[in-house]
Amino acid sequence: MTQRQGSLNLQYAAVQGFYWMGICVCISFAAVFLQHRGYSNSALGFVMACGNIAGFLLSPVLAALVDRSQRVGVFSCLWALLLLQGLLLLFFRLVPGRSALLPLAYCLYMAAAIAVNPMITQLSLELEKSGVQINYGAARGTGSIAFAPTALLLGAVTERFGPELLPIAGLACVFFQCAMLLALSLQLRVPAGQTAASGKKSTEASSLPEFIRKNRRFCFLMLGVALLFFAHNLVNNYLINVVRNVGGNAASMGGLNAFMALMEVPAMFLYDRLSRRFSCPGTLRFAAVFFALKALCIALSASMGALYAAHLLQAFSFAVITPACVRYVNLYIDSCDSAKGQSISYGMTTLGSIFASSLGGLMFDKLSVGATLLVGAAVSALGAAVCLSFSKSQKRSA
Repeated sequence: MTQRQGSLNLQYAAVQGFYWMGICVCISFAAVFLQHRGYSNSALGFVMACGNIAGFLLSPVLAALVDRSQRVGVFSCLWALLLLQGLLLLFFRLVPGRSALLPLAYCLYMAAAIAVNPMITQLSLELEKSGVQINYGAARGTGSIAFAPTALLLGAVTERFGPELLPIAGLACVFFQCAMLLALSLQLRVPAGQTAASGKKSTEASSLPEFIRKNRRFCFLMLGVALLFFAHNLVNNYLINVVRNVGGNAASMGGLNAFMALMEVPAMFLYDRLSRRFSCPGTLRFAAVFFALKALCIALSASMGALYAAHLLQAFSFAVITPACVRYVNLYIDSCDSAKGQSISYGMTTLGSIFASSLGGLMFDKLSVGATLLVGAAVSALGAAVCLSFSKSQKRSA
């Protein structure tokens, strides 16, 4: 790896790191922030579901622009999304209490944060098209490393000083993402909508209906991933409820979030090596089984120690399936549809979060925490079955 490639890999890893620090603020501590502002579990679920729906709908629109447009590139989309996040975080800071506009603003904030993820993934593909070899697993692992101390620190800070400091933390994450993206763009100097290698789109991208028709197996596989992420996000979005159920608090939640993130790091850093030894469909099946096992273990946990033990399986589930889905798109989806493929892949995880947010709030209000988590475990088992059925290799459509 040349010095320039090493520098670009470090900068890309930093973008991932600051992004996942921002996600820790935006999603992991959303329940803490919104409950502090006076919202119930049901209201919180509605807000988070709407935010996920908006992100789910926005991501493919941006992906289509990147795939088909000669003018709109990945950097343009990222700048716009980060600017929107920054303005909304300022709104949260300057407008205290239970403002009538707060639910709408938080939905937009979540949508912008969610839509950034597939754009950052697509950025790694654009770098590779420019001749820069990117270790995506290591970069994504950097995101988990950054997430861990952020969760721990935010848990302690919010427990001591209150959740009103969260928007400031979010603004800092947005600022540093912008700084790293600026450094990358200055080194690349690639015109929007083009790659350094070709200067134009090589093949016309498919419309969404055409993409689904050509990649049915991939779409069914991603539906299975959505079911897996229902239980995953049911726990993540309402982790404060899960932790309080076994005697913990916001600081305990921060510690558990940090532990989860650290569990992801080894597999993500080693995934590039693992991918040369094991097939991509095989690693997807492996991760799907451990997703279901993790959901069941969490549902049966009766103490903080048991929750920590259950989250050891994060290393074999979330940490594997995340880079595996990215690799699956790279291997089996036409390059002209790569942004759309990455968007759908991440969009299905968002779809899982939509149902987890909307149904989860109602279930936590109406059912016990244990019963709610068992429902999540059953859905996760169904998702694993779908993934096992549709994760066989497929040929590129063209």
